[in-house]
Amino acid sequence: MTNRRRILLFVALMSILTLGATPARAGFDDVVRAVESRYHVHHTGIPFFGLVRFALWVAQPDGVSDLQLATFEHAHIDDERGLAEIVTRNAGEEFRPLVRTRSSRNGEVTQILAHPMGRDRVALLIFAHERSETTIVRVVVSMDKFEEAMNKPDSVMASIR
Repeated sequence: MTNRRRILLFVALMSILTLGATPARAGFDDVVRAVESRYHVHHTGIPFFGLVRFALWVAQPDGVSDLQLATFEHAHIDDERGLAEIVTRNAGEEFRPLVRTRSSRNGEVTQILAHPMGRDRVALLIFAHERSETTIVRVVVSMDKFEEAMNKPDSVMASIR
């Protein structure tokens, strides 16, 4: 077998494994597309991020089994309320608000939406906007770690430091 065929076989195998390894996106792509369409911006891609997602699915550090990230850099969006509404509307009906903050003084908005995925996992959609940067994160975490974070936030923050 030639090197080229080995490389193609490896890429095909990794593609199949990665596609099978990632759970349903639960509205993440819809949210990103809606923001891009409404505000005529494009998210910044991160090279090899698919490999990071695959590694998370395999290793599941601290109960995290999937992660998606979209950042909009230098996107001057002055419609904070509209932006937050787009995120909520396109996340999907299964997501429920967990945290919402808004600062009218400096235009910062943060939302955390949660979606239980069975008895053992929860998907969190985290949206943060400030001035010229917007970040949307979707993370799937074990229910045990989620409950620990909700019940003992200080212990979770201590483990991060």
